[in-house]
Amino acid sequence: MLILVDDDDNQIGTDTRENCHSGKGKRHRAYTAFIFHDGKLLLQQRSTKKLLWPGAWDVSFTSHVYPGESYQQAATRRARQELDASLGPLADVHSFVYFAPQGGNAENEFCRVLVGDFDGRISVNRDEIASVRWGRIQEVKADLASHPDSYTPWFKLSFEGFLNSPAAKKYA
Repeated sequence: MLILVDDDDNQIGTDTRENCHSGKGKRHRAYTAFIFHDGKLLLQQRSTKKLLWPGAWDVSFTSHVYPGESYQQAATRRARQELDASLGPLADVHSFVYFAPQGGNAENEFCRVLVGDFDGRISVNRDEIASVRWGRIQEVKADLASHPDSYTPWFKLSFEGFLNSPAAKKYA
């Protein structure tokens, strides 16, 4: 079950993952995470098994907040599931709402952008991730400008919000 929210992240109900992504979807709570090691950002390429944007480049990891979870708890859970990574606290640096259709499905989310450092140790869950790469902020900016269609729509919004946040100065 996912948490349905309004544009200000106020909970208004719950619904299934399938209903939240079918057709125009239903606005639900989600987050993206940018995690860094030695000044480099971890990016993932989504598995080709994914319903939405399979094979696209994405944030370090992303998911939904389940009922009873905080954003931090959800991020800790998903970092372990996708990357087998241990994280410390992540800074909440930005939020946005967006709608992105693809075929007969869509993303329709209130999304928080979480950022932090970690020890760099990962073990990739191949059901979720096709591959990973590391890049410095300027390298990622250049690649995004050159190949915008190779990234997820929420990556672009998350990255822009991150770059405009005070936290970005630490990684510039």
